Amino acid sequence: MEVFDLIIAGRGPVGLIMAATAAQLGMKVAVVERHRDLYALPRAGHLDDEIVRLLQSLNCEKKMLEDSYPTTEYIWVNAEGETLLEFDWGEKGISGYNSDYMQYQPVFEGELSDRIEADKNITQFLQWEAQNINDTGEFVELRIAKTVLIEGNPMPKTTDEIQTIRAKYLVGADGASSGIRESLGIEREDLGFDEKWLIIDAKKKRELTFEFDCGQICDPKRPITVLPLGKRHRRFEWAMMPGETAEQMQQPDFGWNLLAERGVGPDDLEIIRQLVYTFRSHHAKQWRKGRVFIMGDAAHTTPPFMGQGMCSGMRDAKNLVWKLDLVLRGISDDSLLDTYEPERSPHTHDWTTIAIEAGKIPCTLDLEEAKIRDEKFRNGWMPPMPDFPKLETGVLSLNANGTTNPLAGTLSLQALVRKDNKVELFDEFYPSTCFVIISTVANPASVLSNNQLSTLKKIGAHFVYVGNDADADLIDEEGTYADYFKQHNIEAVINRPDFYVFGGVKKLTDLGSLVDELLSRLDLSS
Repeated sequence: MEVFDLIIAGRGPVGLIMAATAAQLGMKVAVVERHRDLYALPRAGHLDDEIVRLLQSLNCEKKMLEDSYPTTEYIWVNAEGETLLEFDWGEKGISGYNSDYMQYQPVFEGELSDRIEADKNITQFLQWEAQNINDTGEFVELRIAKTVLIEGNPMPKTTDEIQTIRAKYLVGADGASSGIRESLGIEREDLGFDEKWLIIDAKKKRELTFEFDCGQICDPKRPITVLPLGKRHRRFEWAMMPGETAEQMQQPDFGWNLLAERGVGPDDLEIIRQLVYTFRSHHAKQWRKGRVFIMGDAAHTTPPFMGQGMCSGMRDAKNLVWKLDLVLRGISDDSLLDTYEPERSPHTHDWTTIAIEAGKIPCTLDLEEAKIRDEKFRNGWMPPMPDFPKLETGVLSLNANGTTNPLAGTLSLQALVRKDNKVELFDEFYPSTCFVIISTVANPASVLSNNQLSTLKKIGAHFVYVGNDADADLIDEEGTYADYFKQHNIEAVINRPDFYVFGGVKKLTDLGSLVDELLSRLDLSS
């Protein structure tokens, strides 16, 4: 029986990213999906610059960017249209793109699917449902059952046709109702958010202009969300009010009546989906059991108010895949994979907390409470949300007192650079599939020992001098790297394959100590 490096259960956006990035690193991947086709409708509408950079690493960002709507603001208003909260989504992100985009999910999923179809490292088991897991300690056996579609039923039905596939590791990216998570007996923490909303996704029949274009209408009579989904589609969401039912809200007339209140009708839009969703906040208490991992909605569900649910799942994939690569190549010990949960779980937990606290604002249904809320905002009150998260533990540089290096765990910079008269974002010259060591003073390899260089080259590290002289590997086209290094008072930095900073040093001559620390964290030695 063939032994894959990795089995991925689920072919949603997180499973697609996991499969594409794993195959990019040379892993033999099996993808198991009970449906035959991609879900051709949008679910998540928001991507941030970090996730666009991830799509860039797979050459799957271009069509999405062409169709996307780079947002300049995300505004929350009360029933009278008075601004309560405003998120600046118009800045340039550190990853080289606009900080935030509203997009139509099937566009980038289609690009990812095409990439997977063409990749010889990937075998797809479409219309097969993951069932029993047997972790032998040496590999994972997964029993899968053939499925068929029955007319009138959107969910496929399993048949008696069974086969077993085998891999060194298995990832459950099979959604909030994950069968992989259930089969492992992993419990989830309920963080206390449970709201039903009607979602209508619509294709524009003509160009439309909305006075209120992107944000939340915090009206206690009925909270509303209004969003673009790329250039051709729109999303509208309405909270389900007491006494209403999903069946009632999903009737076409009900939807059109709500849309009429927003000033649009059948001459303006074609409804492509009208469905009541339940927004929940669950967090898995364990993300790994033996050779099996969970990620995405299988590990964490997040209310949509900050647009970070799908983004968080894609970060899970990018985090785990480079560690699997080092382990499967025999470079690092399997224990490196134990850093996946400690790095990702707190990060996603923080985003969920932020989304819950943000969601309490529009979900206020009591008229008096809403008045008090509005007055508090007028007086400068802000909800008690944590800072936007960074990685706090794991494969990160530590100071002498055990705290993380100031830059460690933050997103690394990607900016425009030039080589041979070609101007591109940094990753186009040095792909983000491995560690990258950058200096704005000289070639970072020049201060490292032969043993250090040999070990770093074994893990595929790049050494890059970004400057403005003839010795530079890349020209700092807009001075962005010089500004970044000056701002953080560093002369060299080590960036991880998932775009996060391992650590930086004030002097290039101190880089050797940082490299030794990295090799130790990876269970390597120079």
